[in-house]
Formats: sequence, structure tokens, C-alpha cells
Amino acid sequence: MRIEQSPEFQIHLQNLRSKEPLFLETIYNVGNGHFGVRDSNPLQGNNLDYIGSPGLFINGFFDYNDVSYGEKYTGYPENDQIINRVFDPRYIRIKVADEDSAIDHFTVDNIDKNLDMQTGLLHEMFSITTPENRNFNLVVESFSSLSKLNVYGIRYSIIPTNFDEDVEIIKLHNYVNQATHQQNEDVRVSQSIGEMQLDFIPDNGQPSYLITTFRSQQGIILTFQANENVAPDPKIDYFKDENNQYGYRSKYHAKKGSEKNFEFLFAIGDIHPLVNARVYADQYLSALDNYIRGTSFQSELMASAQVWQTFWLHSDVKIDGDPQIQLCLRFNLFELNQSAGRDENTSIPAKGLTGNGYGGHFFWDTEMFMLAFFTYTQPQIAKKLLMFRYHTLNIAKQQASEFSLPKGAMYAWRTINGYESSSYWLAGMAQFHINADIAFAIEQYYTITGDDDFLKKYGFEIILETARFWMQYGNFTELDGKHVFVINKVTGPDEYSALVDNNYYN
Repeated sequence: MRIEQSPEFQIHLQNLRSKEPLFLETIYNVGNGHFGVRDSNPLQGNNLDYIGSPGLFINGFFDYNDVSYGEKYTGYPENDQIINRVFDPRYIRIKVADEDSAIDHFTVDNIDKNLDMQTGLLHEMFSITTPENRNFNLVVESFSSLSKLNVYGIRYSIIPTNFDEDVEIIKLHNYVNQATHQQNEDVRVSQSIGEMQLDFIPDNGQPSYLITTFRSQQGIILTFQANENVAPDPKIDYFKDENNQYGYRSKYHAKKGSEKNFEFLFAIGDIHPLVNARVYADQYLSALDNYIRGTSFQSELMASAQVWQTFWLHSDVKIDGDPQIQLCLRFNLFELNQSAGRDENTSIPAKGLTGNGYGGHFFWDTEMFMLAFFTYTQPQIAKKLLMFRYHTLNIAKQQASEFSLPKGAMYAWRTINGYESSSYWLAGMAQFHINADIAFAIEQYYTITGDDDFLKKYGFEIILETARFWMQYGNFTELDGKHVFVINKVTGPDEYSALVDNNYYN
């Protein structure tokens, strides 16, 4: 299968006004709703020598941080939540003669980047110079699969420009709690706070990992394979080092102008309770192996690209007369599709899966601003997003009870697992309109799809419990000679008029 590239779907580096590294990392992310990968410097890894914020973000994989109060009242959240920054799957270690990118500072310059939104393929070229002035081009291609939501593919091409030397590539990920070196004091940008543990799973024939969190008690399995068929010369070896850490490596004599390719497919597991992840690690790993065994980077890219083609067939919005606005519109549609959870246990994080801004929390924005897009174009995804609210309904009812409201549901203003994560009452939990947002989205979904089964089994209960909340929180009173229902002391969507009476939105 060959897919023609259309310029109207390309995000070229040369056309961007900003070349600031953190900006590019976000713009050129690739994701699929299950996970997202920032477009980091491929040599950075866990090295603070470079300015960057690399990482893999798995939707719903998070940890806690204690919240400290001057005075704590009943119902205030005990913990903050933040999406975890897992190791960067883009990272590769390159040795040229006696120079090592993990030890010596290699200068990395962006030559070209292009995101093809029709296929989901990110194509990049870097010019890399060692301290001793050896220079080579590194071409990186990567994608997050929409065909298999657990699969991430990356391919490297190394092209020396001024030397004939021994080159060794090492693909090893032996760290979590990814280090970042950022120049950003924006309070909305959360730093990683979750502490994770990485355990290598031995004797699997390929690097495999169990990553677990301490407080949220979650676990995921990750594994990756090298495609040995794409480059039998040089041979790619699976190895174990002196620390019982597993990876791939290949050493060969590189010649100026020659090109060597290396490709890898990652299988990124689903989230499990920590106990299950440990007990059933072998079973989960076996299932993940099936996603990447006996296939190739190109095969998986083509399968994913076909899904993207179907997406654009049903979702593209075309306008005439302004190519720049057309491109921006398509980029927004592309990012929406990359960000939406599809497993009923996740939603759309505030910054998508491009990073941990706003903690990776789910807000009202999903139901009010984004869900309608899916309702009209991919109703099956819209239903999955609404099911997240159904699965957290009991938590919302518990939260209402903690605020002495015996009936009804009080949904969290910002959350990952359904529990409130906002420690600031005035601009957080007091924004009760989240209940109305969710009820509105259900009504809109039903009106458009006519999904009676969803309404009867799930949607009606949510609408009923949010309505019960309003009856508990509000009250009837005499106002200007009329008997009316009022809802006092709420914070509206603008967040600047805190605790007002009868906010129009509510």
C-alpha cells in the first residue's frame, strides 16, 4: 500500500514561526489515545545536559502527591494526581570511535521535521556533531499506531558525512522517573512527582519491563523488539549487561555517505492494579508480544495509516480561501483524535497526551468542547468517553456524601481516577457546573445518535444523580416576590467570579 502525501496535511518545520525545543516537542508529538510520545532530542534520554522535556505518557497512568493545607476541611482531597512521565522510547545511545553520546556532549541540530497528518508519520533529520568534529545525519521516523493502540514504532538511519569509523548503537531503557531540564516557570506545567519502579523481566528474548507506581498502586508492562530482517548487516544483538539490564546493540564500521537503518517496535501495555501486574506479568507480556511479533515497522505503519485515512474521510473539515487556517483546523482535528481515551477508563487530558500540563487531568472541556466532535464523527469514541463518567459515578456520589449531601452525585472538577484532585476550593471544587456539563453531553449524544441502550443502561442514571445533586445543593426561596429555585455559592466557568449566587451557566 502506498499513500500519497498531500501538502495540505503536512506540518513542516520550516513553516513554523518558533523553533524553541519545548514547543517543537509538543507540536510534533505522536499519540493514539492510549499513550503519547513527546518529540524529544533522541540523544537526551535521562541526561540533564540537554534542555528538553522528553517522555512517554500513558493515559490514566498516574501517581499521587500529598496536598498540604493550612486548615483542612471535610471533603478536601488528600492527594494531588499527576500523569507519570515514563522513559522516552525515542532515546538511542550512539558511539562513534571513542566518543559516546551518553557521556560526551554531542551537538544536535534540527535540519528538518515533518508531521504527515494523513498517515500519522513523523519524519525528522538531525545533524549531529561530536566533540571531535565527527558529523553524521540521523534520520528518525516514528508513529503511534491507531490500528493497534499498544504499538509504537521508531526507525533510525545513520549517515556519516565526514568520517569512516566504528559506530555502535545501543537501545537500552534502564530508567524511570525521567529527568527533565526545562526553562519554564509556567505554573500550569507540572513537574513529574510520581515515583515509579522499573523491573526488568528476564529471559524473554527481548527487553521487557514491569513499571509500577508507589502510591496509586498501578502497574504496566512494556516490551520492544528490533527488526533483525531490515539490517542483517550490521547484526542487531540482544544483550544483558553486568547489571542484568537488557537491550539491543549493533557495532559496525561506518563509511562516509553510507546509510544504516535500525527499527524497533514497542508494545505498551494496559494499566493494571499493581498486584495483578506482578502476578500476571508473564501473561500480559505474552499478549503484548503478539502485537509486535512477526511484523515490521512498515507493516504496522501502513495498517495505522489506513485508520488515519478512514478518520479523515469521516472527519475532515474543508474551507476555502485560507490555507493556513485550513492547516490549523486539521492539526486540531489530528490532536483531538490522538488524545481521546478509548477504553472507558480514561478521557482527554487537559494537554492531550503531549505532556503533564495541568497534571494530565480530565476537566469539563471534554464534555463541553471536544465530545461533540466525536459524537458527530466517531460516536463509538464519544460513548467510551461518556462511559468514563459512568464508571466514576459512585465516586461522585461518595464525594457528594462527604459534603453532607445524602443524595446525588458531585463530579470531580479535575481528576484522573474520578477522585477530586483540585486543592483550591474557589477555582476548583466549587465549579459545580461540571455536573451540568456531563448531563448536557449525554443529552447531546443521545439526541444525535439515538442510542437508547446507552441512555437506559448508563446515561439516565448519570442525569438522575446530577439532578439530585442540584436539588440538594439548591433551594426554593422568595425572590422579588416570586417563588424560585436558586443555586447559591458556585464558581462559574470563567473562574474569576468565585462563589457567586445564581451563576447563569448553572
